[in-house]
Amino acid sequence: MRSLAELSIDIAQSRCNTRNRAMETLVETLYQRLRLDIVECSLNPGKAFSEAGLGRLYDAGRTPVREACRRLEHEGLMRITPFRGYAIAPLSVSEFQDLEEMQLIFEPAAAALAAERISPQEIEELRALARAEYRVDDKASYREFIRANYQLHCLIAQATRNIRLSDIIANIHIRLMRFFYLGLSFEAHGHTLSNEHIVLVNAIAARDPRAARRKAADHVTRAIARSATMLKGAIRFGEAVFESVPAGNTSPVRVSKPRRGK
Repeated sequence: MRSLAELSIDIAQSRCNTRNRAMETLVETLYQRLRLDIVECSLNPGKAFSEAGLGRLYDAGRTPVREACRRLEHEGLMRITPFRGYAIAPLSVSEFQDLEEMQLIFEPAAAALAAERISPQEIEELRALARAEYRVDDKASYREFIRANYQLHCLIAQATRNIRLSDIIANIHIRLMRFFYLGLSFEAHGHTLSNEHIVLVNAIAARDPRAARRKAADHVTRAIARSATMLKGAIRFGEAVFESVPAGNTSPVRVSKPRRGK
C-alpha cells in the first residue's frame, strides 16, 4: 500500500503535467494564429511589437507570446531584439531569390525520392492539387491557388519520408507564400503553372525518379524565369524591400529602396 507522501507527490505531479499541457496548448494556438497572420501579411512585414503589445493584440500572456515568437524566429518569420521586442521579418528581393535557389537545390531531389516512396493515396491527393488554377483578377481564387501550391509541394516533400528534407521544403514555401500574399502576382500564369504541376505529378506517379527530378528542375527553373520578369522593376540584388500597400489597393506590391540606416 502506498504512503500518503507518495500519493501527495503523484497528485502534485499530475497537476504540474496538467498545467504544462494547458500551457503547450496556449502556445500552439497562439503560434498558429501568429504564423497565419504573418504568412498572409495581415501583420505587415517589418512591423514592430512589444511583448505586451502582442499579448494585447492576441489576448495572450507573456509566456505564450515569448514561446510562440521563438518558434517563429526559428522559421525566419519573426525577429527578436533582446530588451526591445519583436518585429515581423521583412521581405526583400535577395530573400526571394535565395529561396528560389534553395528550391532548385532541394525540390528535384525530393521529387526523385517521392517517385520511389509515394503511396497510391498520396498520388491521388497530388493529382487533385495539381489541377488547381486561378482566375486573373479574382483575388479569392488566387489565394486558394497559393494554398494549393503550398500543399502540393509540401506533399511531394512528405512523400520522400525524409522528415528533415520535408521541413526544409515546407519552410521555403511558407516564406515564399508571404511574397505572393502581399501582392507579388503570378500574373496570367495560372494555366501554365497547373500544366507544369500535372506533368510533375505524372512523372512521380509513374515512379520514374529521373523524370521526376528533371520535371521538378524544369518547373523551378521556369518559375525563376517568371519571377525575374515580375521583379525586373526592382532595384539591384539585395537593395530592395517589399512594402505593404494601403487597404483596398489591389495593385501589385511596391518595391523600393530601404531608408538610409535601416
